[in-house]
Amino acid sequence: MNQVVSSLSPALAEYANDASRVLDAPPRFLELLPIAIYACDADGRIRWFNRRAVTLWGRTPRVGDDEERFCGSYKLYHLSGHPMPHAETPMAHVLKTGTSVDGKEVTIERPDGSRATAMVHIDPIHDADGHLLGAVNCFHDITEVKRAEEKLRESERRFRGLLEALPAAIYTTDAAGRITFYNEAAAELWGHRPELGESEWCGSWRLYSPDGRPMPHDECPMAVALKENRSVRGEEAIAERPDGARVPFIPYPTPLRDATGMLVGAVNMLVDITDRKRAEERQKALLDELNHRVKNTLATVQSLASQTIRGADVPKGVREAFERRLLALSRTHDHLTRARWESADLEAILHDIFAPYQGDAGRNETEGRIRLEGEPVKLKPKPALTLAMVLHELATNAAKYGSLSASGGVLTVSWVVIDGEAGCGLRIEWQESGGPAVKQPQRRGFGSRLLERGITKELKGSAQISFDPAGVRCCMEMPV
Repeated sequence: MNQVVSSLSPALAEYANDASRVLDAPPRFLELLPIAIYACDADGRIRWFNRRAVTLWGRTPRVGDDEERFCGSYKLYHLSGHPMPHAETPMAHVLKTGTSVDGKEVTIERPDGSRATAMVHIDPIHDADGHLLGAVNCFHDITEVKRAEEKLRESERRFRGLLEALPAAIYTTDAAGRITFYNEAAAELWGHRPELGESEWCGSWRLYSPDGRPMPHDECPMAVALKENRSVRGEEAIAERPDGARVPFIPYPTPLRDATGMLVGAVNMLVDITDRKRAEERQKALLDELNHRVKNTLATVQSLASQTIRGADVPKGVREAFERRLLALSRTHDHLTRARWESADLEAILHDIFAPYQGDAGRNETEGRIRLEGEPVKLKPKPALTLAMVLHELATNAAKYGSLSASGGVLTVSWVVIDGEAGCGLRIEWQESGGPAVKQPQRRGFGSRLLERGITKELKGSAQISFDPAGVRCCMEMPV
């Protein structure tokens, strides 16, 4: 519409060689156009107008009347709201200076009090000798456009107000990485205020990777998000302020695209994780102290038991069995320690239990006598410790009386995670073969009692052991 309007005034100004025709008889097609048009003579008297002008003005001015000069509107105002006398309208300016006015915005008030915003395009009309004869004004209603612009500005103000109110550090950039906005939380995290439109990628004074290596700004997560047009998640970085203080944070840069999908910028939220890092350091210190004390306690128990047993009439095998059980417990503690007492890997526990019985096969169980088959499973501390002790007893019996006591014996331990009505569970199958013929024991040993107490009572699971002549079989199930 603006292009149509801005091109009509010059066209009318060049209408025929006799410029006066424009003032006396305008082209008929102007009544068919969806824009308002009128003409004034050199003194500002209105010479003609089309129906669109009448609609926009809300009245019909008197042609040639000295009281109806420069404009047919009832009243005019600047966009600021200040009244605009007709003698100071854009048309009056063109007739006074002989220069065009293009794209000027004014507010029209109709006799009924309603108002409209119009954009005017006015060109002077000269005769062949260059004398000013008058001017033509092509103008159109942009009220809805202005309302839409105001709504957009209000939406942007609310959006920026929302971002300012958020406690998280947030900033935006254009597609080239230049910072276009940041809130107070971002300025506080950075420790300074970067220059809008000049600073790029991130407002931090300096950046570092979590391991302490310097991170160039054009390699930071925001730069990656913009260059690769994708969101970046799971990264950490360290911002150094001008005063030297450092703040660890997690960034969440996300590209912004227009309706066509074209990249127009990005928004980034920086989450300060200083408190979390301090808590992790305190937790690590506590865990280190706990692990140290547990190791000392186990060593003390082992020493006390060794001294007590050595002075009594206790068989050597009993002392060795106790020490092996204590060692199995200690190794599982080590696995939990490395994982900060969050979990232990089942296969790693089994590797440690079977390490003394591998012989020349080493850790290659699939080709050796001990075969481990199952998906990766992480166990909580309690089931990890209980299972380690149960499996240790089974392995000890297999080495003394079962498949591991014969050169051709094979031991297979398989496990699978199952879904049941009560939730997720773990099934472990213990199968021995190729060893001496198995006989039903005459009495329940420590291993059988540990199996019942540990799996059934402590872990709320189930355990069945079968002394098949071809080899011991054991099936254990427990919730995980």
